[in-house]
Parts: sequence; C-alpha cells; structure tokens
Amino acid sequence: SLRVLLLLKRKLKKQERAEGGSRRSHLNREIRAELLSILSSMADISNAIHWMPPGFLWAGCFPSWLVGLLGTTSSLIGLIQMNTSSSELSDSTVMSSQ
Repeated sequence: SLRVLLLLKRKLKKQERAEGGSRRSHLNREIRAELLSILSSMADISNAIHWMPPGFLWAGCFPSWLVGLLGTTSSLIGLIQMNTSSSELSDSTVMSSQ
C-alpha cells in the first residue's frame, strides 16, 4: 500500500502539470483509499501483536481503551471502504446504462 501510495502521488504530480481535472479527483480518491487501507492495516497489526504471548514485541502492553480504539478504528475504516466501493459500483452502473 505504501508503494501504491507513492506511485499515485507521482501520478498526481504529473496530472497537476497537465491539468486533468476529473482524472485528478479520481487519483485523490485512490490516494484517500490507500491511506485508509494503511491506517486499517496498522491498527490490525498493532492489535494482533498486543494479543500475542508476553515477550513478543509489545504484547500485552496496551491499555484496554487503546485495544478497543484500534479495533473500532479498523472496523470503521472497513465500513467506510465498503460504503465507498458500493457507491462507486452504483456510479459505474449508472454510467454504463446511459
């Protein structure tokens, strides 16, 4: 995801030089989606390491509120991604039917 994010930022810089408005907004949406994916993955991996046996990295060191916050964050990002993908699907269906 980090590599894809860097590639998208390069594309965005090239588009800014060429002034492609609709393409630029599409790239911004893709960048936002990659950022959400990175945040969700970071929350998941942090939470997973917390639940490992003691002695493994920071296993068991997080307070319970932080564990809950990480899980909630990951779940909310997943819901946002589902909502975004379903709205993009409906937009593409409307465009293809016209």
